[in-house]
Amino acid sequence: MHREWMLRPNIVSFPACCHGAGEQQLSHKGSHVVDPEVSIEPEKPSLLRVLGLGMAIAIVVGNVIGSGIFAGPSIVARYTDSSGLTMLVWVICGLMSFCGAVSYAELGGMMPRAGGVFVYLKEAYGPLLAFLFGWTSLLAVRPANMAIAIVFSTYLGFFITPYPDWMMRSVAVFAVVMLGFINYFGIRFGALIQNLSTFLKVGGLGVLVLFALTMTPDFGQFNPVWPEPETLNLGIIGVISLGMVAAFGAYDGWDSSTYVAEEIKNPRRNVPLSIILGLAITMVVYLLVNVAYILVLSNTGVAQSERVASDTMQQLIGPVGAAFISIAVLVSTFGTVNGHLMTGPRLCYAMAKQGMFFSWVAHIHPVYKTPSNAIILLTCGAAVYIVFLGSWETIIASRTAALWLFYITNTYSIFLFRRSHPDAPRPYRTWGYPVTPAIFVLIGVTFFVSIVVSDPGHSLLGLCITGLGVPVYRYWIQRWQFEETD
Repeated sequence: MHREWMLRPNIVSFPACCHGAGEQQLSHKGSHVVDPEVSIEPEKPSLLRVLGLGMAIAIVVGNVIGSGIFAGPSIVARYTDSSGLTMLVWVICGLMSFCGAVSYAELGGMMPRAGGVFVYLKEAYGPLLAFLFGWTSLLAVRPANMAIAIVFSTYLGFFITPYPDWMMRSVAVFAVVMLGFINYFGIRFGALIQNLSTFLKVGGLGVLVLFALTMTPDFGQFNPVWPEPETLNLGIIGVISLGMVAAFGAYDGWDSSTYVAEEIKNPRRNVPLSIILGLAITMVVYLLVNVAYILVLSNTGVAQSERVASDTMQQLIGPVGAAFISIAVLVSTFGTVNGHLMTGPRLCYAMAKQGMFFSWVAHIHPVYKTPSNAIILLTCGAAVYIVFLGSWETIIASRTAALWLFYITNTYSIFLFRRSHPDAPRPYRTWGYPVTPAIFVLIGVTFFVSIVVSDPGHSLLGLCITGLGVPVYRYWIQRWQFEETD
């Protein structure tokens, strides 16, 4: 194993902030002792550690609960053609996400550095796989995640008539640019929006569920519970896999707090807790909301709905209810885009800091202490996606297969680190190890193969983007080499 691939001691040692207040830290250079407190070198800007556990949980919940629960259920119901199969898809995705999340929680506690999965892949497998993850994220995943602002503008159409396509896309671009502007000026502003939007979106969905369960629920809407075999052209596995693409798109983001680990207080404790608690909240909300949708509209009605949440509330309490939930969707997707603008730029920053991207992207604003150039870069990328790409369904499908390659390899790194660094500090150890990460990897591989077979067009598009990263990586290291910045 190459030396640069190994988990460096400074990654797993406790940060300086954990030492006693009166402890003096000294460094040695030759025969001299240098006190960093009186160093004549100008201090370089660094990220601010200002986010508590509550904000970290809000980042996870806010990133996961976004447009997916408003756009995804219709896609899932369209494929499954039955309420039982629909709920099974959401349960499988929830359980798999939990198995992945408890593994990510251990990694987040071990290596609480900005960049999240990029950091873990580099330490486990070396720079090539980490670069490919960053490359895929920059070209296909992160801009696509922020392009869900198109769902924000779609629901705004509930209040605007007429509402042509160019106006819808313009509104989505404006929302992304405005949030990029806010996050440029400090993570505290982004965190404030995240907390507020998370509270409002969970509250709005809670109201929807409450009304659906109390206002003369019709359990006959769950029929048919199971589809007729002859109606499933792709078979049970194929149908479930296609449904899982949309459902996993809704669950995506459980690792969000790992990307801002350098800005979270007591990260070895709070990063793992935020992942587990954030995903637990999300799973409960998603299952209840899907029950509510089917209870009111039936699985067929959900499949045919363009705005499933507002149609559900319209059925329950009329136009006032539809307007209420449309506002909740606006708040929800707005907060999700904001969450991706908090986490995505930290990935770019981590890549540049490791010498795997342009050095100017690692720039920290001297006043606002944010990765300002990275924020500008991803904001522009998301705007391009919104203007030139198609529907939310197309955007999600094109990145799913490639993204799952990294989910699987990153989760498998748990086994590698347990063997290579058994004594490394682990404030949180994966619940159910080795069963839970093994379940995630095995089902993940099955899902990956099935989705490539079931939807080769979109899957190969994303995989080709990942593959193109290999020659780019070779060119990059030959031309510039990798130089890690401070």
